Amino acid sequence: MSVAAKPLNSVAQVTIAGVGLLGGSVGLALRAAGYAGKIVGVGRRREVLEVAKQRGCIDAIAGDIAEAVAMQTEHELDHLIVLCSPLGTFASLFEAIAKVDHDNLFITDAGSTKAQVCADAKRLLPDPSRYVGAHPMAGSELHGPQHAKAELFKGRLCILTPEGTDCEHEAIGIVNDFWLTLGMKLTVKTPAEHDRLVAAISHLPHAVAVLLVQLPALLPAISIAAACFHDTARIASGGPRVWTDIFSTNKTAMLESIDQFAAALAKFRGVIESGDEPALTKLLEDAKHARDTWLKATWGE
Repeated sequence: MSVAAKPLNSVAQVTIAGVGLLGGSVGLALRAAGYAGKIVGVGRRREVLEVAKQRGCIDAIAGDIAEAVAMQTEHELDHLIVLCSPLGTFASLFEAIAKVDHDNLFITDAGSTKAQVCADAKRLLPDPSRYVGAHPMAGSELHGPQHAKAELFKGRLCILTPEGTDCEHEAIGIVNDFWLTLGMKLTVKTPAEHDRLVAAISHLPHAVAVLLVQLPALLPAISIAAACFHDTARIASGGPRVWTDIFSTNKTAMLESIDQFAAALAKFRGVIESGDEPALTKLLEDAKHARDTWLKATWGE
């Protein structure tokens, strides 16, 4: 699928709830792609929103969802709300949207887990068919609109979870166009499938990075750590509040991934303990081949 020449031409306003790294990058990417509508930022901290506005991530600041929706007076035009705040805020945001809902209001999100978010949307929104869950596979350990960049999403994968939304529904087209406009590639999963897969390739690695930082800090050995440790443990610098929400809302899949990793670690330990160097070399070669193949296919490296 290609990016539309006139991106989101049916959407008069995009409201971004949570204008940090992701939300700020959404605003910059929209403008870079030629979006001509209004971009409004909603958030808890006025100073963060002011930084986002100064950087051109948003055009206007709203105190809450109701104020943002009221800024678009012509309800016959489409309005897209993008939830980019921590997962723990989503339920209250759905409740706020429900109070000002109208037929041309559409919702998507950038949340890292999907099963609970989709269930909350179904439970709290008057018409959940106008919500299409999404997870843009892009980000950084940095946070705040000061680190936002228009190219953050280019060429990256966005996983859509349109549970309960008919494939012919207008919401699918609007949300597809939105993420394509940011330069993303799209794939579709069920919420449960998304959570299981992302636990393995994103959430578990973060947990491992946290533990990798804790061990040398206890020895203590962190004072002599160099580039390898810097690269391996980089994601442990992610926002603690964000990751608390992720682990809490993806508990079942995380526990399954941890159990699988524990079994793999036990196997690795057994190979080292046995002194079986050919088996150890084979494990290392298999991992190198898998990663090299992924790098070439995904990043062209």
